[in-house]
Amino acid sequence: MYWKTCFVQTVILILGYFIITDGYEQKSRVKRPRAPPPEPENDVESDFEERNKELNPNYVPPGFLSPSVIEYLELGKSIPGKPGSDYPVLSIVPYTNFYCDDQSYPGFYADPETRCQSWHYCDIDGRQTTFLCPNGTQFSQLVFVCDWWFNVRCDLSEK
Repeated sequence: MYWKTCFVQTVILILGYFIITDGYEQKSRVKRPRAPPPEPENDVESDFEERNKELNPNYVPPGFLSPSVIEYLELGKSIPGKPGSDYPVLSIVPYTNFYCDDQSYPGFYADPETRCQSWHYCDIDGRQTTFLCPNGTQFSQLVFVCDWWFNVRCDLSEK
């Protein structure tokens, strides 16, 4: 009896498979023709003329520069002054010789070694946390904020 029900179920399963996969999917497909190959647009004379043109030294092909380099170049256009000479351009907090143990009081301190782009918070128990001002700004020891480089006198921060 058991073999009889297993045989019937197997036959139903096989018939169901053939009914479902009768090739209907293949019949409904429409084969599209291939696209024609692109026409060559380059003319030998135009290529020769382009090679003999004077090169623009400021031209940069798209995708040639990394996003960080583009950001650095754009920085010089948006902030007055020259990056790296008028104001520091740091991307990470550097190690310096500033130690909170050397300070008399807890608080906020500009770091003259980084030309005041980084600043330190000294906790009451001597713990030190260092931060970095955005490029084009320096930490003002007078008002305890990062301000534009032309508003900050970093040389007075040590006093």
